Amino acid sequence: MPKISAPTVKEHRDQVRTRLIDAAENLLRDRGADGLTAGAVSSAAGIARNSIYRYVDSVDDLRGLVMARHLPAWMAAVQVSVDAAKDPRERVVAWARANLEQAANSGHGYLMRITRGRPADATRQAVDDAHSRMGMAIYTAVAEIHPAGARVLGDVIYAMVDAGFRRLDAGDDADLVIATVTDAVRAVVT
Repeated sequence: MPKISAPTVKEHRDQVRTRLIDAAENLLRDRGADGLTAGAVSSAAGIARNSIYRYVDSVDDLRGLVMARHLPAWMAAVQVSVDAAKDPRERVVAWARANLEQAANSGHGYLMRITRGRPADATRQAVDDAHSRMGMAIYTAVAEIHPAGARVLGDVIYAMVDAGFRRLDAGDDADLVIATVTDAVRAVVT
């Protein structure tokens, strides 16, 4: 029986898996997608290279596990903000602000770079699902404001938030980006 460093085998497996995900996240942040190799992950996690495959099917699966750390909290934060707003216009503004805040907190550009290259199908699907849910939230609120032009107005707001994401990714001041885009969204819906 292998040596374990926890009271139970399950706890040991969870600890090692967490170390692998931590290592993958640090490598992706520091070196980008090309830096995510079995050797680099195993070295950073402090385990033998071939041991990785006891915990994940492939190194690319680690991208999905890193993404899985961030997407649920992002989506929940946006939903809480939207649900707290009573008026459809304020729901749209809350949606924009919450997405920008999450982008600033998690590093939107970093998360999107994870999906470039060779992401596992599960990673790609998680990102697609998140974008779809984000889209549904905005288009539902916009339809209450302007039913005939909901698609156009929703696309304009989505583009404004996307521009905010790009400015955050470029290193612009988060408070300035969030305030500017939020004010612009508020102006468009009022």
